[in-house]
Amino acid sequence: MDSSKPPLRRPLSAKFLITAILALAFGLRLWSVGFGLPHLYHADEPIVVNHALAYGAGDLHPHFFNIPPLVSYLLFVGYGLYYCAGAVTGIFPALRDFEYLFYGNPSSFYLIARVIFGVILGTFSVFLLYRLSRRWRSEREALLSALFLAVNFLHARDSHYIYVDIPLVLVLLGGFILMFRLFEPVSETRQKEERRFTGWGRHFVVGAMMGLATAVKYNGVFLWIPYVWISIRLLSPRQWIRAWLVAGCAAFLVFVILNPFSALDVDFFLSELREQSAANQGNFSMFHHLRYSLMGSFTFVALLLALAGVVKGLFSRDVRRQAISVFIFGYYAVLCRWGQPYDRYVLPLVPFLCLTLSDMILTMNRVWGRKVKGFTFPQINHKTRVMITSLLVALCLLPPLLKIVCWNVLMSKPDTRTLAREWIERNIPSGAKVALDREFHGPRLRFTQDQLREKLPNATPAQSRRVQALIEWPREPSYELYFTAVDLTASRFLFAQPVVLRDLEEVKRKGIRWIVTTSAASPPDDFLLELENRAVLSASFSPFRDGRNDAIHDEQILTGGPFLWRDILARERNGYPILIYELR
Repeated sequence: MDSSKPPLRRPLSAKFLITAILALAFGLRLWSVGFGLPHLYHADEPIVVNHALAYGAGDLHPHFFNIPPLVSYLLFVGYGLYYCAGAVTGIFPALRDFEYLFYGNPSSFYLIARVIFGVILGTFSVFLLYRLSRRWRSEREALLSALFLAVNFLHARDSHYIYVDIPLVLVLLGGFILMFRLFEPVSETRQKEERRFTGWGRHFVVGAMMGLATAVKYNGVFLWIPYVWISIRLLSPRQWIRAWLVAGCAAFLVFVILNPFSALDVDFFLSELREQSAANQGNFSMFHHLRYSLMGSFTFVALLLALAGVVKGLFSRDVRRQAISVFIFGYYAVLCRWGQPYDRYVLPLVPFLCLTLSDMILTMNRVWGRKVKGFTFPQINHKTRVMITSLLVALCLLPPLLKIVCWNVLMSKPDTRTLAREWIERNIPSGAKVALDREFHGPRLRFTQDQLREKLPNATPAQSRRVQALIEWPREPSYELYFTAVDLTASRFLFAQPVVLRDLEEVKRKGIRWIVTTSAASPPDDFLLELENRAVLSASFSPFRDGRNDAIHDEQILTGGPFLWRDILARERNGYPILIYELR
């Protein structure tokens, strides 16, 4: 035995370490998971939650295919169990009580979904990455990969949200585990060389996993990239078509089962896909996600080593390493050509970059003093190697860990939208006319009863139930709300109406006295500049430490919490700057 490589004690130490890593991952994701509640400050979360609850009316058609409905179906089941538990314990004597709780205080509904689809699935993804690496490589590499994913900023941040990205990461990892099983013999009695084709059944299962990934989120379809590569390297050319046909049929079958209305209402499904694909036109630099999304998710050192590991994998003799590298390059190329610039779109790459990162660090630790392809690396003793490796791990580990801690501290504090709402309810009398500049960036105020009744004729059945509940269960203070708009004919959400022309004279003609606006969502326009000159600034709420109301530290839209270091460090809380003006 090489005394310079003390073996990792197993199984006790390995079990202890992976348990500690999972506990760390769980804690970082659970901390501040209730951010903003009972108000809703993530732009995409209501899409999933509202659809899940709407199925309770009996119509399982999502009427929305911009994202697949599978997660909302699963959440519908979860809410059904929540209601049953509440009915048995007397918390919900009737279904109406369950429904009214959501309209009055949806905190429990959002917490359930965030914990299940964010915290738990995010933590389980760390465990699956560990299992994938341990089955294929070594215990040491598996533990290091899991640790890197546990403290990856993007993965930890998005594990606080209700959306389809974290479930997709979990399914992709499961898909790779099943794909790598194609290298294993079918049974112990049929031991063959590693690259032997191992049976159609496993290709069917892999295809089913690809269908599941696509049913979670459409870009899960790119699980086909590593599968095609593996099958090309594993099978003879005459077996390719048969294997792909088996996997393709399984993928199609599973996708349709989990998304049945894609077949029952195929015209609407295809029109929604065309609409979604029209929004995914790329139109950004191929280096954007490297400089912005991946750099913000990792550190410069970690990303550099991970990409070196990706290149190394391409030239590896191990087809599994090749498959991971091919997936990373292929997915990134498609993302730059037809994707969107938002950081969450690189999440499918994150766990696999953690794999290549740990592989590269341990490879560097092994090669010192060895001759590799004619080049002899300098001889370094064991103590120095340990110090260098520990330093690299610390450089890759500590900055994102600190970033997650800072982010959680920010999100644990009241949002500027919450502070603005509290000020309005203390200082503006109920029933006053208030104009909101941008509905998402402003405080969540209540409509008057008259305005709620005016919404009923234009509401869908699900919206009508909500409006009727708010009418039957009035709470004060409430305000006569208007939303400023440049185009009064543009389509808007029901609760972002009525609109008023974004013109100060028109606002005054409506008898509106108070205007709530933000200056950091986009550069100030003539309306905001005129407000500064002709209205009185009654209150302002800045999320930034310097108190500025015109600062923009990140050009990307803030749909949840901040992403870049410079934005996090500049803040003392989440939200946009909010200004409240009074017209004399």
